Amino acid sequence: MSFFSNITSVFHNTENTETPVSATFASRKDTVYAPISGMLVDQKEINDEVISQGLLGKGYGILPVGNVVYAPVSGRVDVVTVTNHAIGILSETGAKVLIHVGLDTIDMDGKGFTRYVEAGDIVSAGQPILSFDDEAIKAAGHDDVVTCVVSNPQELDEVHAIGSSSTLLGGRPLVKVGDPLIVTK
Repeated sequence: MSFFSNITSVFHNTENTETPVSATFASRKDTVYAPISGMLVDQKEINDEVISQGLLGKGYGILPVGNVVYAPVSGRVDVVTVTNHAIGILSETGAKVLIHVGLDTIDMDGKGFTRYVEAGDIVSAGQPILSFDDEAIKAAGHDDVVTCVVSNPQELDEVHAIGSSSTLLGGRPLVKVGDPLIVTK
């Protein structure tokens, strides 16, 4: 096995490389959609100082139901982490959307994560971009919240967090993949 293969196997889970089916929902260029189904969490409630204070951008956390994360916008994959826990997408309108799975999951060195896209790939809203092993995250002692933020709000005219739902669980709104979260102008 080559040196490159050894490094790749450490940082990329190849156990299950079959790509999940895309989610289908109506989408607009100016809207960021829920990348996963679950309970919506206000950004200020996320148990990470950098995220909760908005230092990564403006958006929401989602306590996930399921383990597949879908592209919340159409655009170009701008950033991927070697540990497969975070992906950045530059939307067609210039919004930089960061999807981050878990808190402190960088410590897992990619174990429990499978990425389906690479930097430079063009993605459509609803396309699977990564999956994760929720049990592995919890077993490692980490929170499994999926964060979805617009990381460049200062470069846009407007960024409005609009996530809501008429269905509540424990006082929190339930969202499904493709529900509108953020509108950018």
